Amino acid sequence: MSESPNIRTRSARHRAILGERGMSLLELVIAMVVLTVGMLGSMIMILTGMQSNSRNKTDNAATVLDQEILEMFATLKNYPRTGSVIIYDCALSGGSANQHLASLVQGTYASGGNGAPLTSTGDIDWTQAAPTLATSSTAGYAMRYQTCSGDIYEVRWNIMDGNSSLPSGAVSRISLLTVSSREIAQAGSKLGMLVAPPTTLRTLIESSQF
Repeated sequence: MSESPNIRTRSARHRAILGERGMSLLELVIAMVVLTVGMLGSMIMILTGMQSNSRNKTDNAATVLDQEILEMFATLKNYPRTGSVIIYDCALSGGSANQHLASLVQGTYASGGNGAPLTSTGDIDWTQAAPTLATSSTAGYAMRYQTCSGDIYEVRWNIMDGNSSLPSGAVSRISLLTVSSREIAQAGSKLGMLVAPPTTLRTLIESSQF
């Protein structure tokens, strides 16, 4: 006994409706998965952008700080020099807390200069211990510099005779100054900057004394 065409039609329509319902649920699940993946990707991009902006800010501040010290030393002109020069930062806590006695005495080329140790490529070697920190009462070749935004940078420098060899009794006219700084603390944060890369600049200073 065969089914009537109407019965077969209703049965097929019912199965089609059930199939459409199942397909809608499957499509919804797929859409949710795609949306979740897209949101995760967007969050990663946002976090990467924030980290990049923070790193650029840190690098720019370190470069400006290096440049400031280079220009201050370069304006002194008469190298080799003795003694120190006062560098001011923004640690305005009263008294002389924002003063640093930056040493100016250079070392010979053969000894690697005076101040922070250098690597074989001539950069400041941050794997070595810091030289004596410059304070308001102690001269040194490094300092903890506070910016006006409250961030703290450690700055190190090295001064050496720019001539590898000189005749006996001759006086060098060229000094090589290398300055490097890296952020060690951010304003409002108690966490140290463990992986902040250092920024290094160097310049030759020609003495106008000779």
